[in-house]
Amino acid sequence: MFRNLSTVGLPLSGRPSELIELALSFGFDAMDIDILDFQQQADTFGVPHARRLMVSARLKAGVFHLPVDLAGDEATFDREMKALPRFLELAEATEATRAVASIAPASDEHSFKDFFELHRTRLHTIGDLLAPRGIMLGLAIRPEAEAREGKANQFISTYEGLLGLVSVAHERIGAVADAWALHVTGEPVEIIERTPRGRLVEVRLSDAPREGAAAGLGHAQRLMPGETGVIDAAAVLRHAKAAGFEGPVTPWADRATLAGRGREKIVRLAGDRLEAAWKDAGLPIAPRWFTPVARDQFGRPIGDDAVPLGLPAAAE
Repeated sequence: MFRNLSTVGLPLSGRPSELIELALSFGFDAMDIDILDFQQQADTFGVPHARRLMVSARLKAGVFHLPVDLAGDEATFDREMKALPRFLELAEATEATRAVASIAPASDEHSFKDFFELHRTRLHTIGDLLAPRGIMLGLAIRPEAEAREGKANQFISTYEGLLGLVSVAHERIGAVADAWALHVTGEPVEIIERTPRGRLVEVRLSDAPREGAAAGLGHAQRLMPGETGVIDAAAVLRHAKAAGFEGPVTPWADRATLAGRGREKIVRLAGDRLEAAWKDAGLPIAPRWFTPVARDQFGRPIGDDAVPLGLPAAAE
């Protein structure tokens, strides 16, 4: 397993070089790929230019978000599928072997049975495109009751239900084990070990408030891992390890819970919390190769560290 930073999981913004430096400074081994931005960079400047920062930083590719709406109407799905091969080609060029997508938890248009079959069919079509590139797609659930409110027909919103879909889906389709989702649905962390071997794509760590019933929590209450200790991050890691998982572990929190914390503080805290969970779970921590850049009171690099990551100053 390796520690992964996501600018979706922890809503962050900034220049790529700045975010990469933060990831390296605070113990992350990987970062997610923004496949839409990468495509724009690659089409404008070429793939080697688009890859240069990640290569120089020696960061692994975490996951990329599949640019396809699995629940979209036929016209939308067909349009996005026509564009998908190019994105998968670029993902392969970045050595990104893991994609993720969310499952809609309810529908007004489809019954459970019809929605299930629609997903199974679409996932088979997508899986056939993923296979030649060696890419796995991990499906994530949206467990909060608010996500299903007002919808006519319920769909998959538990990990057990997700495993039912994965079990009949293309072999390139797997699951995202989300500590927050398991807490909200009340499912035991041991269920992670029921994931078919090799089909656990990503693990997400969060924490939850001490107050209130888990089933009534909204996404805006999703906390940084280790914030309260309500969710045992180390237990999640131990069960993922028992399931044979060797992929990205990503901290997730809602933007509302991060208000008032600067970008650097957020990434530093996330790195520290993951390191603590790693130690509690008895997992080895590889030594860092990168020494954080020393900065003055205005945030400017000092002395020999004035150019981070060994990159030319103009390379952004």
